[in-house]
Amino acid sequence: MNDTPYDVWSLVTSFLPRNDVENLCGVNKQLRELGLDARFGEVKFDKHDSGMKRLCEMLSRDEVATHVKKLTIEPWLVQPRTKTYVSRSENLWNRVNTFFNSGYMQQEAEKRVQKRINKDIMRVTSAVQRLNRVDEYQISYNERSTKHHRQLFEAFLSPTLEAFGSTLAKLTIKVPYNLLQQLSYVRLPQLREFDIYLCTGVASMDKVKYALDGFFVFVHNLQSLEHLGISATSCSRNLDLSYFSARWGTFPHLKSFSLCIPFNGGLLSSPEDFYEHLIKPHAGTLEKLKLSTSCGGLAPQGSLDPACHYWIQRILRSSFKTPFPRLREVELALRPLKAELTDLHTFLQLHSASLQNLCLTDRALNIQELDQIFESLERLPGHRNDVLETLGVKMEVLDARTLVLIAHRLPQLKALNLAFTDLMEDAKVPEQARSRPQLRLARYQDSFAKMLGPYSIPVFFDWQLRYLNLIESPSTTPWINGLAHIFRDYFPPTVQVGQLPALVI
Repeated sequence: MNDTPYDVWSLVTSFLPRNDVENLCGVNKQLRELGLDARFGEVKFDKHDSGMKRLCEMLSRDEVATHVKKLTIEPWLVQPRTKTYVSRSENLWNRVNTFFNSGYMQQEAEKRVQKRINKDIMRVTSAVQRLNRVDEYQISYNERSTKHHRQLFEAFLSPTLEAFGSTLAKLTIKVPYNLLQQLSYVRLPQLREFDIYLCTGVASMDKVKYALDGFFVFVHNLQSLEHLGISATSCSRNLDLSYFSARWGTFPHLKSFSLCIPFNGGLLSSPEDFYEHLIKPHAGTLEKLKLSTSCGGLAPQGSLDPACHYWIQRILRSSFKTPFPRLREVELALRPLKAELTDLHTFLQLHSASLQNLCLTDRALNIQELDQIFESLERLPGHRNDVLETLGVKMEVLDARTLVLIAHRLPQLKALNLAFTDLMEDAKVPEQARSRPQLRLARYQDSFAKMLGPYSIPVFFDWQLRYLNLIESPSTTPWINGLAHIFRDYFPPTVQVGQLPALVI
């Protein structure tokens, strides 16, 4: 065992449940390192309790602190400690002070809260300062919460980043917008991935413009950046990202860019300007482009231009004359749900020779729409695409025809992630089976077997597919397990049929 390299054991334990790997701490010295990696590789502080105190105590030991690679802090809400017993003298003292100051008890409660906040800051800060190998840091909060302690954000934002400055490679920030100005003097020379969530609430654009000056100073110094992700939360009512289009600057090594805003596009008044200043300058180096949506949230003040709903199409249309020689991966939200797909077809046709990964989210496609997308992926008319390796789509109906079509159109596909809204058209489902998942699944299995049987050997056994993942949703969860068993019967054993949570597509 001592002659086996650590990397080999690390690969072996990656196939084991995490709890089992954590228990390796007590086996021997070599496996202890693996157990500590599993237990303390990712550390999270998100509440004030005894568990946080114990964790801070353990991180004070160098043996443990050196294993922390990812740190997440979600500033918590501190409540005043409720006393279970009040002596007669203290009760009398409180009454006397309340007589002269009606807000005395409230003031005392606030003092107790502040004391607990200071203790938490000292305890966590002391532990964090011992973490000298952290390469990923995330600080975030729930923007819908009406209360938060500013002191916690101030303690865990800039000071913590400065402590990790020489090693930090990945950073995610989601804090109130007026705290971002503290980043102006922070330098992160090794940072490669940066995701920022702009949370401005109901603040006016004038306030936001002033508060973000220091933030853009910080951004301009990230010259080693390879990934930039920008998200505007649904609670940002008056934010207009187009105003800041020209302020992000350029990054010579940028390979990945993502933008996520509410689907109605109200936070991006000019997608064309945003593309011209932020995406186009990096067209020569970009390998991944992601344009996704979140829920609509609060409506912006004033009437919303209907053209805003087509912000993704407008960005795609702006890119038609710009070559992206290294573009390998694209994820696009198909919004609005009933919009024409012409711009998508043109974009895919322009990049069909280089695209290896494609994910289309939000909209459920029918088989005719899917076939048209495959036509746009053909490098030459009538020639099947032999470059695409990973595909993620959502289908209205998942039947044998869909799988046969994908296998025929994309023979070199390695991984397929499928979401769906139904198993078969309602017209083909008996009335008594529509409200009973088991009967519906049995009916589907019979139909699937009849349709797929003739294709299982000539089509699927020549297919290069290795991973078929079914994505769960509230409407299809009752069928996922049974459906996976059906697919395993008709696909060759080299295809791994699995399940994914409803997080994408």
